[in-house]
Amino acid sequence: MRHEWHQKVANYFEYVLNIVMICIGFVIFGFLLREIYNLAHLLITVDDMRAHFNEITEATLAVFLFFEFMSLVREYFIKDAHISMESFLYIGVTALIRAILVYHDQTTKTLLLAISISLLVVALTIYRFFREKKSIDNKTD
Repeated sequence: MRHEWHQKVANYFEYVLNIVMICIGFVIFGFLLREIYNLAHLLITVDDMRAHFNEITEATLAVFLFFEFMSLVREYFIKDAHISMESFLYIGVTALIRAILVYHDQTTKTLLLAISISLLVVALTIYRFFREKKSIDNKTD
């Protein structure tokens, strides 16, 4: 009897979490559409692409960030409420690249952001190495 009560509570929380993730997905999708519109508007209205290179690149990376967040929400539902660490690392690298474009005139911040990107890439490499090693070990068993 006690186990049934715990299962009902767990099912309720899973139901609420799924509804919240659906709402977050719609909000992120709205922001993605807005960023795509802003990027298209910027590309159409700008006369000199070189003069507005930073703005265009920043808008492009913002679109990629929202696209990655959408794929994160999609992955949540496809993989039964499991999101891989690799996805978060990719989002971190993209966000830091965008930050470098914003703070490119501040040497210290640019250096710290570049070091952060390097650490995330190293973490991603280590994660992939051990994930592949684990899958190889599982196949040989």
